[in-house]
Amino acid sequence: MSRNGRRASAVLDAVDADGIREHIERRRRAFVVEIRRLPGGRGSLARTRVPSAQLLAALDSLELMLTSGVRVNAALRTIADSSPGGPSRRLWTEVARLLEENGGFCDALRQFPRVFNAPMLGVIGAHEVAGRLGDGVRHARDYAAQMQEIRRESARAAAYPALICAVGLLSSLVLCLYTLPRFAKMLGDIGVAHTNRITGFFFGLSALVAGHPGAVALTLCAPAALAWAALRPRFRPHIDRLALRVPVVRGAVEALCMSRICITYRALSESGVRVVEALDCCAAAAGNAVYSRGLRRVIQSVRENAPVGAGFEDAGVFAPEVILAIKGGDGALPQVFGRLADYYRTESRHRVAMALRMIEPAMLVVVLAWVFGITLAVVLPVVEVVNEIH
Repeated sequence: MSRNGRRASAVLDAVDADGIREHIERRRRAFVVEIRRLPGGRGSLARTRVPSAQLLAALDSLELMLTSGVRVNAALRTIADSSPGGPSRRLWTEVARLLEENGGFCDALRQFPRVFNAPMLGVIGAHEVAGRLGDGVRHARDYAAQMQEIRRESARAAAYPALICAVGLLSSLVLCLYTLPRFAKMLGDIGVAHTNRITGFFFGLSALVAGHPGAVALTLCAPAALAWAALRPRFRPHIDRLALRVPVVRGAVEALCMSRICITYRALSESGVRVVEALDCCAAAAGNAVYSRGLRRVIQSVRENAPVGAGFEDAGVFAPEVILAIKGGDGALPQVFGRLADYYRTESRHRVAMALRMIEPAMLVVVLAWVFGITLAVVLPVVEVVNEIH
């Protein structure tokens, strides 16, 4: 109830009733009449997503407070109160509440699989058991920042071709539905009955597009359907294998996958996670079904008491330099994967840039051929009409 006697209701994220009462009385200058907790299922927690920038900032603040001696529940309450409204505030509010109810920080984070993946949970859990939670939060934050950089590289690699394809598709639809029909009508009005093959091809294409709107709708939905299929477990292995067979794309995909694998293994091994568990998390974070299957074979070989380097060699997926480095440094795998991570992070930028430089001329040739064909389709009938007049 406000100070002027008006009743109102508000939905807020808070750890407990005292937090809501303090927020209402201090910030909104009102009085609390009744507090009711809204039910929320585990499904809603599992679907929670937080922007990467807000997550990294919160982990920075949490690590700073933990290393300064602040208790973890007090640190989480501070972050929850300071977070902006929405998913970020809801996340840290629920984490603080679950921590105070169950007593395990990693167990509380486990309720948010779309925010904290298996490698981050492994890093934080290992440091929590060792009593070094601040270091665990710092390692998890560094890992999340590195993986975000790799995702940006992947998005940058796909953005340019996707933009060119979208613009080309829309311009072609405008051409087939508006420009070419008007030009064909103009030629018919001046008595042109026969056209050359190039003009006839584009006029036929325009008539096909205009006469089959269902096919046009399917064409427009094709990119979205392809993206949807790429995320489905049923179709993902086929698309991943196809990506590794395209000469221009193969190098970039390999570098990005190896960056994820090596960064994940380094983060987990430095936290004291066992080899098999670290490789299992690497398989989940690889981002490509072919490399995930290869790591499963490595895990099987290690469980059969084979060296890790031999498992990578028998998998038949990894590059020779990776196999050589792992077999040569089998006794110091954290250092080996750390150097491989640094190498492939640089190599991923180089290979993505190279793939874009190779794709750009190919797409330019396609665009120029399309424009040249349209130009001939428009110019040749005009030339023929002028010749007939003369």
